[in-house]
Amino acid sequence: MRKIALGLLLLVLLAACGQAPKPLSPELQELLALINQVRQNGTTCKQGGDHFMSSVDPLTNDVLLNRAAQWHAEDMNAAGVLSHNTPVGAVHFAPGTTPGERILDVGYLAAAIAEDIAEGYATPQDVLDGWLASTAGHCEALMRPDFVHAGLGKSGDYWVLDLAAPQ
Repeated sequence: MRKIALGLLLLVLLAACGQAPKPLSPELQELLALINQVRQNGTTCKQGGDHFMSSVDPLTNDVLLNRAAQWHAEDMNAAGVLSHNTPVGAVHFAPGTTPGERILDVGYLAAAIAEDIAEGYATPQDVLDGWLASTAGHCEALMRPDFVHAGLGKSGDYWVLDLAAPQ
């Protein structure tokens, strides 16, 4: 009950500030569903030596993480730069801001975080395939059992997935 009350209070405060959370676009909802299918089935992370990652619980969408992810996607799009640190030319976060700082800045208190970013992919499936075939870190982040929340964002050709475990 306490978590529900705090969540409702936060939504009321955000709405009062004119910053009510937007629902995920159908495209980002599809990406989350695809990620959760991989988490349910398990997958082989290919980079750095093939190793199978067992199935884990699905990720739950989080409005605060969505804000961090969406704003970072918009910042990268405004600057035309793919980077985990906020680039010069950003419109939401100060240049050099790290994923952990952005997540904290939007009010999410995390015990652990990871961020997967991508540029130039046409579909949610293409983005997911890119992350799974990329560095082992991207694939392993998607499969970490301690990550229970996800935030997603897209602006132009830039995609962001923020993963977190709450404190």
